[in-house]
Amino acid sequence: MYLLLCNEQGLPYKKVNAAGIQIFLLIYPLVLKNGVSLFFFLFLSHFYLFFFPIMIHKCSFMSFNIRHDHGPSSINSILSAPPPMNELIGEQPWPIRKWKVADTLLFYQPDIVGLQEPVYHQVVDLHILTQEDYDWIGVGRNDGIQEGEYTAIFYKKDLLTVLDWKTIWLSETPEKVGSQGWGAKHPRTATIARFQSKIDVNMQFIVINTHFDHVSEEARQASATLILQQAKQLSQQHQHTPIILLGDLNSTEDQAAYHQLTSSSTPPSDNRTWLHLDQLNDQAAHSFATTTGRPVRTTENSIQLPTHRVFRRERFMAQQEKEEDGGFHDTRYALATRLTLNNNNISHLSGPYGHDLTFTSFGEEEEKENANRRIDYIMYMSPQDSIKVLAYAILNNQFDDGCLISDHRPVFTRLAWS
Repeated sequence: MYLLLCNEQGLPYKKVNAAGIQIFLLIYPLVLKNGVSLFFFLFLSHFYLFFFPIMIHKCSFMSFNIRHDHGPSSINSILSAPPPMNELIGEQPWPIRKWKVADTLLFYQPDIVGLQEPVYHQVVDLHILTQEDYDWIGVGRNDGIQEGEYTAIFYKKDLLTVLDWKTIWLSETPEKVGSQGWGAKHPRTATIARFQSKIDVNMQFIVINTHFDHVSEEARQASATLILQQAKQLSQQHQHTPIILLGDLNSTEDQAAYHQLTSSSTPPSDNRTWLHLDQLNDQAAHSFATTTGRPVRTTENSIQLPTHRVFRRERFMAQQEKEEDGGFHDTRYALATRLTLNNNNISHLSGPYGHDLTFTSFGEEEEKENANRRIDYIMYMSPQDSIKVLAYAILNNQFDDGCLISDHRPVFTRLAWS
């Protein structure tokens, strides 16, 4: 049982263990009886109560389809030498792309990375280039060992321990190695792992990294159903443990697989910064007025007083609905922005950072129809909806040099939970 500590506006700002309050009430009469000063006891009690707060755990995640390297011109060997380089246009060979894919991990330093599409030598290459920071788990989809594409999970080896992990196949027989289901063109897998922090053993979470079929809509929807079933079973087995879903779902928000995972067919409200500039400015004005005690004129030319606060029913109802559904939450829309947080801390993003879309293609003519879509996601399922999304971004896969390091952009998020 926990208690919420509230500020002067009646808004919760800290969760503490109710057991601490109960012990305080039991011991206090004994302390008075034995003549310990009230001041000294309160001083110690303050530290006791705050020695038992609910720990806030933070972890960052990345989902990145790095594009397979098993085409007719692929060398398929570990650390193969790059070919002669001309213009950096279109799809470059993996021996050229691998350096900037590795740099992406090293620069952003996510605690967990879910990779889609790599084959064995790509996974090993990345591990060699990032081994000071990362270790990995995963198997090839064809034979359950090395053959075929992986849904590998890289993790910070100094921070995290793998408690257990497995790979399932997205089919009617998920435990059968190499199985295909529901008209999928290829075997498809999900790597499922349970992690524990090496710093705080109470911090555990589960990661599911997956890649849905690109051809069969039936396969994508059935795969979503299977993933949701697996997640709910894991949630029952490991209560109070957040579950993070990373993946290339080959599905947009208006398609069945996305709706199946999020248990909703209602389009979420758009939280892009440019659609809420007036509200963001008013929120900043309110925060400034509250923290400094100085009134500020708002967008509507009214005065924002230091004590003024508006209760927004739509935010409250949205939060209630969010806590009552049984599916995953899309971190893009669950992002805690300056507008969704009812406190005076304005040091939060104004909206999702970076790009809106994740699949760019390499510019091939045959991919133009499929390009420029958001099909890569990071979602979460959490008991009592205890997760807060601190950051969300779709990052670059191309810079001024023109080299596309993949045909997908990486997705990044930072989460906190208690």
